[in-house]
Amino acid sequence: MPTISKIFIDTNVFVASRDLNDSTHLKAINLFNKLVQKKVRFYTSSDIIGESLTVISRKLGKNEAIHFLNEVNKIADEIFIDEKIHGQARKLYKRIKAKNISFIDCSSVVAMKRNRIKIIFSFDEDFRNLGVVPVSDIFKN
Repeated sequence: MPTISKIFIDTNVFVASRDLNDSTHLKAINLFNKLVQKKVRFYTSSDIIGESLTVISRKLGKNEAIHFLNEVNKIADEIFIDEKIHGQARKLYKRIKAKNISFIDCSSVVAMKRNRIKIIFSFDEDFRNLGVVPVSDIFKN
């Protein structure tokens, strides 16, 4: 198994880890704990935090979303999506033919590349098509 030092966390992992009824809840928790044991440094983006707040608020309520907001920076370093990343994400989004790749996915990939992060903690398998390695390829559950 390769040494992993940096991993980017996607929205679906943040949501699954908080939603006991999510089909990937236990997988998210177990994989997160394995990564913590490996002393991985976690990253996410301001776009992902915003998207996570929206989904958590809709699924679990505003109080749970605020709790997430208060805790997220204890878990992951936040990469702010600046004008340059946003512009590169727009270009990438226009090039992608698949309709299931979101703009936020594109901004995540650009932010990852800018910060030399090659692995994403996500249950969205479409990231492979964007040249990113899902953590599930390294840790088989």
